Amino acid sequence: MEYNFERDIKFVVGEKALRRSVKEINNLGARRVLLICDEMSDRVGQLKDMLRQFNKEVNVVEQLKRFGDIATVEDCEKTLRAYKASECDSIIVLGKKSAVAVAKAVKIMLKDGISLISNYRNFTVNNISSVRVPLIVVPTNLSSGVEASNFVRIYDVEHNDIFEFNTSFAQTNLIVIDPIMTDTMPPKSIATSGLHALAMAIMSLTSESENTPLQEVYAVTSIKMLTENLKKCILQNGIKSFRFRVLFASILAGYAYWQKPKDILSELSDRMSDRYRANYGNIFMILFLNYISMRKWNPDLDVDNIINLLGDNVYLILKSAKEGNNAIAESVKNYYKRLKNYVDYVDNLSDLGVKREDLVDIASSVISMHTDESEEYTFSFIMELLETSFLPPDVEESENKQDEPKEPTIVKGVVEESDTKENNGQQA
Repeated sequence: MEYNFERDIKFVVGEKALRRSVKEINNLGARRVLLICDEMSDRVGQLKDMLRQFNKEVNVVEQLKRFGDIATVEDCEKTLRAYKASECDSIIVLGKKSAVAVAKAVKIMLKDGISLISNYRNFTVNNISSVRVPLIVVPTNLSSGVEASNFVRIYDVEHNDIFEFNTSFAQTNLIVIDPIMTDTMPPKSIATSGLHALAMAIMSLTSESENTPLQEVYAVTSIKMLTENLKKCILQNGIKSFRFRVLFASILAGYAYWQKPKDILSELSDRMSDRYRANYGNIFMILFLNYISMRKWNPDLDVDNIINLLGDNVYLILKSAKEGNNAIAESVKNYYKRLKNYVDYVDNLSDLGVKREDLVDIASSVISMHTDESEEYTFSFIMELLETSFLPPDVEESENKQDEPKEPTIVKGVVEESDTKENNGQQA
C-alpha cells in the first residue's frame, strides 16, 4: 500500500515497504545519505535488516549510531559536522524519538547555515530558505508519533537548558513503515505504546480547534486499528502483523495530534520526562486517563462515534454536553480497565519515580510559560490533574472511602452501629 498525504509527507506502508521505498528515496534526490540510528535499533539488528532491504541501492556515506534516550545539543552538533564532512545531501533516520529529533534539528541548522545550536538563544528560526534536505524516517515499534510532526526538543545538558522548535523546516518528507522493523517487546511496553497512541487520537478528535478531514480520518483509523489489535498484540506478541498494525496506528495518531499546538498534556509530559527521565508516552497516557474526566469537551463532538470505536457499542440520547463528557470519560476508562485484565501496565506517576513534593514546581513551570486565560492553565486545574494521576486509581479510591462517614453495616439482619455512634451513645 502507498499513500500520498497532505503537507508533502508521503507514506510507504506494508510488506516490503523498505524495498519499495528505494525508488522514492532516490526520487527525493538522496544521493549521499547520512544515516542516524538509535542504540536499541542498532542493538537488536534492525539497522542491518534495513540496510539489507536497501541492497546497496541507497548510497549511505556516513552512519551515526547509538543515540541515547534524549536528543542533546552535543548529538546535534556532532551529527551536523559529520553531515558536512561527508558532503551529505539527505538524512535517513531509523528508530525512536531522540534520533528523529537530532535529524530534524540538523535539518533546521543546515537551513539557517549555523553550526552551533546555542545560536538559537539569540534568534528564532529563519522562515525563508532555499536549502532543501530530504528527511526519511523509518519508525520502529518504539515510535512516539513525532515522526510526522514539526516539533523538535533538544536538551542542553551542560547549561541545563532546552531548545524547542516548531517549524515546517523540520518536516519529514517520507515515512516508511515496514513490518520487519517491529520487534517483540514486553507486554507493558506494548500497552504503553498503544494507550499513548489511543490518547493522542482521542485528543485530536476532541480538540476545540477544527480538524482537517485528513486529520479526522487518521485519528478514527488509529483508534479502530488499536482497539482491534492492541490486546492481540499483547497476548500474541510473536505475530508480526499485530505489532505492525499497532505501530501504524501510533504514526497515524501522532500525525493527527501533532498538527495542533501543544496542549496541557504534552507540556506536562515534557517537563516530567525532562525531570525524571521517565518515558514520555507513559506519562502522557497516565495524565490523559485522569484529564478526560476534568475536561470540558466541544458540544458539537460526535460522542457516539468515539464511544463505539472504543467498543461500548451503545447509542446515547444526550441531554447536555456534560452527559457527553461523562460518556466519553466512562468509555475510555472502561477500555483501560479491560486492557488491565491482560497486562499490569503502569497507571500512576508515583511508579515512574515522580515525587509528590515536586508537583507544585512542575505546575508552576507550566503556568509561567502562559499568559492566556485558559481554564486548563490555572494552578488549581493542573494540581488536581497531577494529584489524581499520582497514585493508582484503586489506592485513591480507598483513601477517599476512609475519609467518608461510616455507614451502618447489616450482619444477619442486625444493624451494627458505627464506632462513632457507639461512642456517642456511651457519652450520653
